[in-house]
Amino acid sequence: MKIDYKLDRIFPLMFVIIGITLIICGLILLGTFDSRMKIGITILSIGLIIVFTRKGTIVDFNQRKIKYYVGLFFIKIGNWKTIEEYTFISLLKINQKSYGYSRTGVQFSEKKKIYRICLLNKTHRSRLKITDYKDENNAYLEAQRIAENLNLEFVNYSPI
Repeated sequence: MKIDYKLDRIFPLMFVIIGITLIICGLILLGTFDSRMKIGITILSIGLIIVFTRKGTIVDFNQRKIKYYVGLFFIKIGNWKTIEEYTFISLLKINQKSYGYSRTGVQFSEKKKIYRICLLNKTHRSRLKITDYKDENNAYLEAQRIAENLNLEFVNYSPI
């Protein structure tokens, strides 16, 4: 049994809006100007790549492997890693903070809490991220389900 955890878009929302604009411009160029068909195809292709590129994680419970991938449409590129050295699973509460600056030089920041499901080795020093959640209850239920399917012990993170 395999489960695919789609994490997020590669590009931020601002770039997705630009990608949609490029798709529309490419279609207009394809439909109206015969001499600019190559430019229209190029612009359309760039827009499609920006809008439909995703990243995620696939967990194969039967073969005990994990794959981080970058996907475009149905093609998922990445390498499989074995998870035999990881004996525990944990739910980590992480505070993410990002900074930015406006044109006037004023700094602004954004804080958010995420709940990250990770595999841990015996000493808890090595972590392997599976997925992130915004809701603690859903993250806890999913971590319990993964621990049950992989026969791992659900523990609190405490490095030795």
